[in-house]
Parts: sequence; C-alpha cells; structure tokens
Amino acid sequence: MNETLIFIPARSGSKRVKNKNTRKINGKPLIYWTIKYAKKYAKKEDIYVSSDSKIIHKISINEKVNFFKRPKNISGDYSKVYFAIVHALKKIKNFKRYKYIALLQPTSPIRPKNIISSGINILKKNKKFENLVHLERLYLNIGTIYKKKEWKPMNKKVARGQDIANQFRPSGCLFLYKIKDIEDYRKFIKRRNYGYFSKNKIETVNIDNEVDFLKLNFLIKNKKIKLN
Repeated sequence: MNETLIFIPARSGSKRVKNKNTRKINGKPLIYWTIKYAKKYAKKEDIYVSSDSKIIHKISINEKVNFFKRPKNISGDYSKVYFAIVHALKKIKNFKRYKYIALLQPTSPIRPKNIISSGINILKKNKKFENLVHLERLYLNIGTIYKKKEWKPMNKKVARGQDIANQFRPSGCLFLYKIKDIEDYRKFIKRRNYGYFSKNKIETVNIDNEVDFLKLNFLIKNKKIKLN
C-alpha cells in the first residue's frame, strides 16, 4: 500500500492568466503533465484532483484518477489550498491509511526526478519536521515603493547580484505534509517547522503570468527541459 496521497489542486479562476491549468503546453493541458508525473510515483487510486472546473473533471476522468468537485466558497482567489485538502480528505474513506500528502501544483510542471520520494526520505530522517517544501534560489534585490514615489531596497544599499544574501522561495514543485492532525486547522497552522531541499539541476517554472508561459515554451522548444 502506498503511504502517500497525491493531491493536485486546480481551481478554474485566475486573474492573471485565464484558465491557466487547462492551457495547452506541448499539445496537452497544463494539468496533464502533473497528473502524468504523479502516475509515475503512485497508483491512480492514490491520486486526487480537486477543482471547480468541468474541463479538469473531464481530464481527470480520462486519466482515470480521482476527482473531487471543489465548492465555490473555497475556489476563490483568496481561498487557502488547505481547505481544499480538508474537503477532499472528508470524502476519502479511511484517509489516515496514508502517512503523507504530497501536494503538486499544476503550475509547476517541471519537476526533478524522484522529488516525492526524496522529500519523504528527508521527513523520515528529520523527525522534528512535519512539513517539507521544495525551494528555488532567487537572485533578487527587492524593495518597497513609498508614497513619495521613492524606491528603497530591503538591504541598506543596492547590492550586486553576487552580493545578495541567500534568498529562496517555494518552487511549487512539491509541498509535503505529514497527515497527522492535518484536518485540525488550529493544530495545522502551528506546524511552522518546514524542512526543505533545493538541490535540483533543472530550471523550474512556477506559472503565474504570461511571461512564465513564454519561458516554459522556450525551454521546451529549445530542448532545455523535457516534461515528465
């Protein structure tokens, strides 16, 4: 029995890019590539897609994975994916047979090989971690624009790229959670001790706008990456 539940959240609404989860990439809807990746790791019965989209429902049926229709009240722009997870868990019989939930965002279709098993190994070796996130490194000098139209860097001075301190953000490739107490929101939000890993040799893309789609298509066209 697989100890990991694969959860793929894919709501239909998006302000920046309309219907981005069903946009065609390399001849297939964007979400297809994440489902395909999940099927290499887990059995189809252990993969769950959550969405309010009829198109994504059809794709899930065609790929023979589980689908849960997400209610409108947890499908908005500001809805937390946590509540979509809990909505699904309530519909899964004996969900506590799983030890972990691997959340795979369709908007991050480029994933290192064996990322799920690598993440679980980290959680098993480090008992203090209850969650894990895959990170990508940033080389950014960020700051704030004030009322006087003045930009001030977060660092005391504008630094060269090589001088910027280590900065990381979630790549979107993987969020991994121990399933213990996950249905209790008050307990879950206290789980702030995230393990992490970021040692991937491929370039990741987290699609949030049209430029990200251009980048993904460029990488595929120039054979810089291959979707799994």
